[in-house]
Amino acid sequence: MRSAVFLCLAILLLACVLPDEAGAQTRIYCPLPEHGTWINDKAAPKELTRLEIQTECVNNAVQVRVRAYTKCIPRDCKWGWTDGQAWPGGGIRVVLVGFFGSKQFDLRAVGDRMDAYVTNALHDPTQQETVKSYVLRRE
Repeated sequence: MRSAVFLCLAILLLACVLPDEAGAQTRIYCPLPEHGTWINDKAAPKELTRLEIQTECVNNAVQVRVRAYTKCIPRDCKWGWTDGQAWPGGGIRVVLVGFFGSKQFDLRAVGDRMDAYVTNALHDPTQQETVKSYVLRRE
């Protein structure tokens, strides 16, 4: 009887101490809701006109790439593909670095609409950061 109680206590102790392999991993969903091409039909010059977002799951991690377009004349200016970061609570952040400044994009898709908050940080310390928000539609 005493050995049976001891065995039960040992099993209970091991169950509490050993990590739960199934519960330790977070579920990754791919592609992310932000995946795809997004359009801003109302863009003024130098504003965001288009986003191309690619997401892929590799080894239980989300990889994000973003390419942005801004309105230029005679055709849109294309920023190169840049790695982004997927947030655990949803959304993507990507920073595009240019010669005169950088643009930080905070993106969150809701259905066929995307909220994009763009922070422009110029490399000139006398210039102030600006933040603009855009609503894009899925192409």
